[in-house]
Amino acid sequence: MNGLCVGSDMDNCVLRIEKLANGYEVEIADPEVKKDNANPKKPYKDPWVGYALLSVEDVKDFIGKHLDSLEPPADADDEYGAEFARQTEEDD
Repeated sequence: MNGLCVGSDMDNCVLRIEKLANGYEVEIADPEVKKDNANPKKPYKDPWVGYALLSVEDVKDFIGKHLDSLEPPADADDEYGAEFARQTEEDD
């Protein structure tokens, strides 16, 4: 995605905005999927969900409604640790 990332880099984004020819795409990470991804016994799923919006006002309204639900980015060590545990877990 080539757009605005609210965060220090793409790995630490909590919100992504891309300008399209006919509007905007806003992506936010689903907190439930992020929580499931932290569990090494569950398969990883992409937490990013995209929403198509037509105007700047729509984007502002959308962000205003979802801002409180956005969680800070996970610590990279925690995220990689969970994925490492998932990949190295023995099958029971």
